[in-house]
Amino acid sequence: MRFISLITIIALAALTFVSQATAQDSVILSDGTQVEGEIIRELDGNIWLLEKIGSVEIERFYSRSQISEVVRNAPTASAPTRTREPEAERQTVSGPGVPKAAVISLEGTVGIQMTAKTLRDILPTLERELGTDGTGIVVFKINSGGGLLLEIQRLSDVIHEEYKPRFRVVAWIESAISAAAMTAHCIEEIYFMPRGNYGACTGWSGALQAVSGRGLEEVLYAMEKISERGNYDYRIMRAMQISVPLRATIDDRTGEVSWFQTSDAGEELVNPGSEILTFNSDNAHRYRFSRGTASSLEELTELLQVPEIEWVGRVTAERIYPISKAEAEMIRFRENVTEDEARLNEYLTNYNISLNAANGARDEVRGALVGRARQHLRNIERMVKRNPNFGLLNFNLTEDEFEFWLEEQDEMLRDIARGP
Repeated sequence: MRFISLITIIALAALTFVSQATAQDSVILSDGTQVEGEIIRELDGNIWLLEKIGSVEIERFYSRSQISEVVRNAPTASAPTRTREPEAERQTVSGPGVPKAAVISLEGTVGIQMTAKTLRDILPTLERELGTDGTGIVVFKINSGGGLLLEIQRLSDVIHEEYKPRFRVVAWIESAISAAAMTAHCIEEIYFMPRGNYGACTGWSGALQAVSGRGLEEVLYAMEKISERGNYDYRIMRAMQISVPLRATIDDRTGEVSWFQTSDAGEELVNPGSEILTFNSDNAHRYRFSRGTASSLEELTELLQVPEIEWVGRVTAERIYPISKAEAEMIRFRENVTEDEARLNEYLTNYNISLNAANGARDEVRGALVGRARQHLRNIERMVKRNPNFGLLNFNLTEDEFEFWLEEQDEMLRDIARGP
């Protein structure tokens, strides 16, 4: 069975904003970082928090595994609350030579809420919305604290081999930590949000054991190849993976940046050898890793340097960009797998209870109990088919092995239904 390494979820200290007229909710993360905003949705311990950066409102997702404590200070239901006004319909003019663009959000845990399979699944919808002439633009808006190492190469492959030949591919970084940064690293065109961060790609496995030895060498080599895909110097990602120095020299005439992995070369120290590199929006732009910083779709449009863009999708008050049909599919997928993740034990427990009850039941009730067990088995099947990583992580089974396990379970239920 393939070795599975879990990329650590490392949260960076966020800027603290002074509370305005109304109190805010606070979410305290497992590392002690406190983020503030308005809790607009909760599901099984997962939080959707509306944060305000200047005049821009950004919705962030925090999984229950990231959260240590929730402090609720927002006005209660009986108090006057602010009603969010829906944004006016975006007026777009589609004509010859006007590219269409869509924002696709990549959020949550890499390998759980963010998977290569889903990106591949929404491709036909994107082609219908953006066209197939190569002028379409896909903006991956990334907000993720990391996840599964096993998914990085898959995501990189589908972005590099299937998206790039079809569209102009852009990354818009809200937060790309660990596996999320490694996923984005194959994209040549990266922009940041004002509080964006990118890096801290330390690998972990088992009981929080840092990846080392041959496993580490394999990951370093894999990221060298992915760095080539994005046209980035491999030393940048290497400094994000292990504690090595990183220095740079910026050519005064051309602005080109040369990178050095020694402590005695290069004019500027980018990362001391005792730390793991994480870019913010300022130094990412200074060293030309980022092509600019945008807090809104309008600012991003200007940075893309296209005279006119048709952003496809439905404008809502919940997002700072129109929700295309492909993005709606992505959001539904995340909601479904988040629910699956939260209800996993329920699915398994209900199936085992029903299976045991049917196995020893009298003839007159056995059929009904077998039917109930089949319903719970179908829940497990849908969960794994939606995201095959659930089968690997929870059953230690590949996709083919899980299919065989399903066949065994169905055959066993048929035998029970026939009776002794």
